[in-house]
Amino acid sequence: MLTIKFTFTANRYHATPWGRHVNEGVAEWPPSPWRILRGIAATWRRTRPDLAPERVVPVLTAMATELPEFRLPRASTGHTRHFMPYDEGVRQRSTLVIDSFVTIEPDDPLFVIWPSLELTSLQRDDLNAILSNMPYLGRAESWVEACLVSHCPEAANSFPMETGAVPEGDWEIVRTLTPRTPLSLEDLEVETSDLRRSGRIDPEGARWWTYVRPPDCFTALRADPASHFDLGAGAQVVRFAMGGRVLPKTFDTLRWGAVARKSAMSQYGRGNQGAVSPSLSGKDASGKPLQGHLHAFYLPTDEDCDGRLDHLTVWAPAGLTAAEFRALASVQTLNPGGQREPVQLAYLAHGAPEDFTGVSPLFGTAESWQSLTPYVLPRHVKFRGPRDADGRKSMVDSPEEQITREVSLRYPEGPGLVSLEVHESRIPIKPMREGQSSGFRPFDFFRYKPGGGSNGGGVFSFTIRFQNPVSGPVALGFACHQGLGVFIPKG
Repeated sequence: MLTIKFTFTANRYHATPWGRHVNEGVAEWPPSPWRILRGIAATWRRTRPDLAPERVVPVLTAMATELPEFRLPRASTGHTRHFMPYDEGVRQRSTLVIDSFVTIEPDDPLFVIWPSLELTSLQRDDLNAILSNMPYLGRAESWVEACLVSHCPEAANSFPMETGAVPEGDWEIVRTLTPRTPLSLEDLEVETSDLRRSGRIDPEGARWWTYVRPPDCFTALRADPASHFDLGAGAQVVRFAMGGRVLPKTFDTLRWGAVARKSAMSQYGRGNQGAVSPSLSGKDASGKPLQGHLHAFYLPTDEDCDGRLDHLTVWAPAGLTAAEFRALASVQTLNPGGQREPVQLAYLAHGAPEDFTGVSPLFGTAESWQSLTPYVLPRHVKFRGPRDADGRKSMVDSPEEQITREVSLRYPEGPGLVSLEVHESRIPIKPMREGQSSGFRPFDFFRYKPGGGSNGGGVFSFTIRFQNPVSGPVALGFACHQGLGVFIPKG
């Protein structure tokens, strides 16, 4: 028996069936034996030219004499769309290209099995040396790690059919390109462009064969934390990716933080006979707001810096119960209403803040922090006392005083603030990193007010510096639990 294990390191297999147009949106599955042999031959030529053809060609010929079986991993399908430029005479136009792919469950490899094929020890060593150098299978995006294994841990679930046979049971039939025998190395290595110039579509050294695969080989994959993890009890951070036809603008952070909070509370109520979670809602059983800021922060962020929100981080410093985590992980859609496009959520991971160091600037450690979303004063600035020579009264509860007081309450044992800098309100707040977006002005973030209420006492952008390094997340001020007042390490 000969068994090859393919692990797709990006969890995707990109390949279009031979003879099909890429824009038909069809993904090849299982990988055709013809493609596998071509991949092995190409890897041999490019990375192991020291292996003589007299050693490699007999191995390829032996693999072509038997139609392999497959153990297909659990998978789904997806696609991306790109507008690619091309020259049409004297002008350049763009054309839509659809990149279809198979999404594979992480840590679930593909096994290709030749049940009756036996190779010598030297042939197995040569083949394994070539496979270890294989960078991809299919298109270049299909990064792969390949190796020989002694056996497949599970039974095969995709088989070649005998000519004219009808499969018994519930199977899906798929046409697959396989090598002819005897194998011709010249036919195996033919370039597609040469085929087109000769007026052919199918390679001369290949033939079509009917395979069967499970009818449910493509199922909708969505991370299910309840089944894969320990229900997240004690988790302080839960991360989601945001997706949809139109992602919301970064300045709409407050709206989407509020929608995320409402959705989490709703899911918790459904699963717990209408009960209310203090951590998810920020209120106790009597409806009074909690003190201490240990309940959940809902922080939407733009992490690819294109001016649109693409991630949601829920940070609960006190930790989540199993029921609270289950409610959060079950939120799949954020719907703001008002004829606005909903946003889909895809669960990514959960853990402690230190588990996400390097994943997002939110979890950095630094002395100097700068505004990512505007700091909104919890109270209005007041002017009291006698007027000075210029006719102005003394300022009470200034922006500097309010943020200094809040930091002392958040960090009662230090570190305190060393300095702070107020930026001009007309200067845009910079995104996390360099990107397409140039940022938005502080007041742009306050186009939405939750419940139509007060917008606090003013909108500001700060750079603050602590006496000692502080680990994030850092979120201060009015509506900081819905995405305002978020800071990231400076620079």
